[in-house]
Amino acid sequence: TVLATDSYVINNRAGTVTLTLPSASTYSGRQITVSTITANTVVSASSNVVPQAGGAAGMAILAATAGKWARLVADGTNWIIMESN
Repeated sequence: TVLATDSYVINNRAGTVTLTLPSASTYSGRQITVSTITANTVVSASSNVVPQAGGAAGMAILAATAGKWARLVADGTNWIIMESN
């Protein structure tokens, strides 16, 4: 679970990491940077993440590649991937 005080979430474990993100409506404008040191997939526990290219909200945040990162910004409804590698 991502806490109200978390700005960075660094993942360093094997397997898929599932994050429970705070409510985007409660934290509109908030930014969270998610990264992975190991080659593990990172997903949201809810379908509330909009890909960087736009489209429908889904669960995917990071692919299973070491060194991946994404900056998520709450827009009042969902978490938008604003930057990533």
